[in-house]
Amino acid sequence: MLEHSAVLIQLLSSAIYGKHPDAVPEQTDWDALYEEAKAHQVHTLIYPLLEELPKELRPDAAFTEAYKCEVLREAALQILHLEQMEKVFAAFIEASIPIIALKGLIIREYYPHPELRTMGDADVLVHSADLQEAHKVLTSLGYRKGKASERHIAYLHTDYPEIELHEILTINESSENKKHFSDTVWSKAHYDYIGEVPVLVLSVEDQILHLLFHTIHHVMLSGIGIRQICDLTLFLNAHLNDFAWEDILAEMREYGWEKFTTTIFQVCHQLFKLPVPAYILKENSTDSTMYQQLLIEDILNSGVYGKRTKEREASRHILLYMKNSTPAMSSDITPSKSAGHNTDKLVHLLRFFFPSPDKLHYQYRYVRKYPLLLPFAWLHRAVYNLRQLSVLPFVYKKKFTASYEKRIKLLQWLQLR
Repeated sequence: MLEHSAVLIQLLSSAIYGKHPDAVPEQTDWDALYEEAKAHQVHTLIYPLLEELPKELRPDAAFTEAYKCEVLREAALQILHLEQMEKVFAAFIEASIPIIALKGLIIREYYPHPELRTMGDADVLVHSADLQEAHKVLTSLGYRKGKASERHIAYLHTDYPEIELHEILTINESSENKKHFSDTVWSKAHYDYIGEVPVLVLSVEDQILHLLFHTIHHVMLSGIGIRQICDLTLFLNAHLNDFAWEDILAEMREYGWEKFTTTIFQVCHQLFKLPVPAYILKENSTDSTMYQQLLIEDILNSGVYGKRTKEREASRHILLYMKNSTPAMSSDITPSKSAGHNTDKLVHLLRFFFPSPDKLHYQYRYVRKYPLLLPFAWLHRAVYNLRQLSVLPFVYKKKFTASYEKRIKLLQWLQLR
């Protein structure tokens, strides 16, 4: 971990727990620290700590003033966002549409300064049967329907962040069908307030499970940033007496994700001193320690949306369309140089550019019903999604290949592939 990354984690640990910051190194690279913090959308969280540092350890006045203006702007936008969401929730109530507020709308209240926990969108769970009525409510408030996936439908507004209407809370329909988790949460949900409006929220255990499902979805797709680790840590720490760790692990075991869950709890402990039971921390094999550190590295390299660098973007697109079956895993995380390496790379590229019907996105699902339209779907996808050009350096740049291969090995070890 780079020095400025270590200082960022140190400051974040103080910020999320509302503690006075420990001293930082005199030669802290504040520019690098700020760039990394902003990539993870946690720069607003650590700003209040700067004024608590000894004068000789603070960044210079010009840097601090520019930083302050950025934080005040972000905080004002977040306040406007929450005021708008109060109007949206009030409209849902008036239309008798039951909804559950999710993720940042709830987690932000666990931070010492809620307005400094940024949100890029608002997530809401609705019954599938209520989607049409929810659409009417949102369009009446100036929203327009955007991109749809099997997990959610986006609604866009010219003046406010988008709203995502979720039908399921697990990572896909396949995982949802195992236990119908999204159907069971309604009976355990309870009311809380978003501003002045009463809104249903998930029970403590269901909130933890949803945070884990959301984390897994993003790790498998593109990666998670440090803010998601902060969210999970804060919520778990606030409810240590309200859930059983064994129950969470048992639930995740049924989806095949116990190993990932154990590892992410260990990461929360290592980075932010989350009090985790000893039996969860006990696994200290060489492999587990190495891959735990690799996961931390992956988190820091990710940024909040897993798109911090071009290498990440190329890795993300390749992983999205590759087959689940991958070469045998070893503890060696060095990029492979075997004779079949270039062949494997070519195979994965072909799978990316010409995915099978089951790998195509929600908007191309017509090909599953009419297989003869597969070539048309490939062309449709190529025209619609020009971002796939970001994978081209994967063909000729070694650092792109290394990024991809390390993620493959990490996902294999975590049993997510």
